[in-house]
Amino acid sequence: VEIFNPVHRYINRLYFNYRDHRKITVIDGYVAYAGGINIGDEYANRIERFGYWKDSTVRLTGDGAWGFAVQFMQMWKMLGRHFPNEDDYYRSRREGPAVEGFCQPFEDGPLNNPDNPVEAVYLQLIASAKRMLYITTPYYAVEESIQEALCIAADAGVDVRLMIPAIPDKKLVYLVAETYWGELLRHGVKIYKYTPGFVHAKSVMADREAALIGSTNMDYRSFQLHYEDAVMLYHMPVIEELLEDMDRIVEDSQLYTLEDWENRPWLRRMTASILKLGAIWL
Repeated sequence: VEIFNPVHRYINRLYFNYRDHRKITVIDGYVAYAGGINIGDEYANRIERFGYWKDSTVRLTGDGAWGFAVQFMQMWKMLGRHFPNEDDYYRSRREGPAVEGFCQPFEDGPLNNPDNPVEAVYLQLIASAKRMLYITTPYYAVEESIQEALCIAADAGVDVRLMIPAIPDKKLVYLVAETYWGELLRHGVKIYKYTPGFVHAKSVMADREAALIGSTNMDYRSFQLHYEDAVMLYHMPVIEELLEDMDRIVEDSQLYTLEDWENRPWLRRMTASILKLGAIWL
């Protein structure tokens, strides 16, 4: 066990904002789990804090798991720890299962700035969608490039669906997210509020061909200040399982309309606009 970025060490520096937001479990270098689920009772719905907690995680078996093992080992060494053996010692020698398509685990973090691989993949998936684009995210405070890409996709006839919580865990952050929704709705993006509770899943699915599952929220902090991880899936059968899961979210959600957005109380509108000025710190 090791503490990442202790507060007392970097209290006067920008490092104070850095956070290891990844969720990685690797077993014997052969099986890996990654996605949005943290270790906590609410994530398993053993206790209820914000209604039903909806999350997503992907399980990789074989060579794909090694990518997440490497990510963990790199961070462990950055924290000043070490392993008793060379890295390759922990690689599984077992033959992985034969599957269709391919997957690519990758990471992102402040060390990559100004390049942001996860944000670039989001943009690529949005731009490549021709028929359908489904996105789940608990938070939404993006740069203009992603906002514009979603609007362009919807204008081009792509079925763009954004699935968000109906019960927020951070109310101020939720108010900031609302300021972005009006433009999306005017361009034909469909927004679904998950009425049973809180959507914590971070996933994108484009045209039933490509998908992304990881730890990255659609906000400035995740794209710029957090260490994040994700796995890109292409032409793999698990994409259909992700689509089925997203369809169930839509079934359990209420469609949020432009009329709903325009009828927000004036105090809510004003508060949200003020908070948006400091959105990168929320």
